[in-house]
Amino acid sequence: MSQLPAPERRVLSLHTTLGSDPVELKCSTLYYPVSCTKDGLTLVFTHGLAGHKEQYDPAIARLLIARSNSRYDPRYSWEGDVHNERYCALPTSIPLYSLAQVQHSSRNSSFRKLYSLDICTHIHASFSYALCSRNDRTHIDVPSLTPTDPRSIHGAANVRGSLAKRDRWTDREALTKWLVGGKGVWRKWDKRVLSSYVRYGFEEVNESELGAGKRKSYVTPTLRKDEESPLYACLSHTVEPESLGRACRAVEEAGRGVHVVWADFEEFISKMAKKEILDAAEHRVVSQRTIKGAGHLVPQEKPDELGEALVEILNEIVNGSGNTKAKM
Repeated sequence: MSQLPAPERRVLSLHTTLGSDPVELKCSTLYYPVSCTKDGLTLVFTHGLAGHKEQYDPAIARLLIARSNSRYDPRYSWEGDVHNERYCALPTSIPLYSLAQVQHSSRNSSFRKLYSLDICTHIHASFSYALCSRNDRTHIDVPSLTPTDPRSIHGAANVRGSLAKRDRWTDREALTKWLVGGKGVWRKWDKRVLSSYVRYGFEEVNESELGAGKRKSYVTPTLRKDEESPLYACLSHTVEPESLGRACRAVEEAGRGVHVVWADFEEFISKMAKKEILDAAEHRVVSQRTIKGAGHLVPQEKPDELGEALVEILNEIVNGSGNTKAKM
């Protein structure tokens, strides 16, 4: 088996505005130089909110291991961090709060202009970014919601939960025990992804104890509460059905299709919701797969199975198969 390429840490330039002022953001990425094939695929992986780019590493490793026996040959693979991460913030440390601004700035990112992209996203927030990235004519409409709309209420609850959650531990060992010892989602995660999360999703902070002349250290998330919580406000998470259909048409016209990987357990998306998504996409979804035993966080819970699903999808893209519209 050939040795897997070592990822390189790179920073991409993203342009947007704060008010009327143009600003430049720096997006932290992992770049895998896979092959020199001129016409190879360029893969871009975007993670869910409060995640980090390294969580895709096990799935990417499985995908790259299988490429020697497959028809597809990626040129590059990119993993990017959510723009609200402090390492991706403005020089003045002002975070980019609006998901709509994230999508707008991503459309102008430097790597988009150079390559034909095949994008693997997790959750709707990243999916809308991907649709914006596929074609400059694509526009996602984000409607206004009233404060009494159930989606507004749910979004506000997520914001409050994010602000109220624990964010300090004495060290990484104590953090790991807390993550796997409770009833939270982390106890179901693949051990490699969990280890990566503890390593890259948190940092050690040292602060002086007032009047004591000593230094106190603790471990805290790299994505601070004030950076994470605005991302859960639902105003930027709602896409009208006609907008989704229009975006999927643009992807289809660009010579690619939308392939969907579902979770096995209905933690967030019900069977009825799946049907409504396909209806809104006007059944332009080329293929759909279900990862057995996985909940909503598929990349974290079943990275090997996700990698195998991506192998199948990439082979379909290269071979031109899977053209029948996916139906429930």
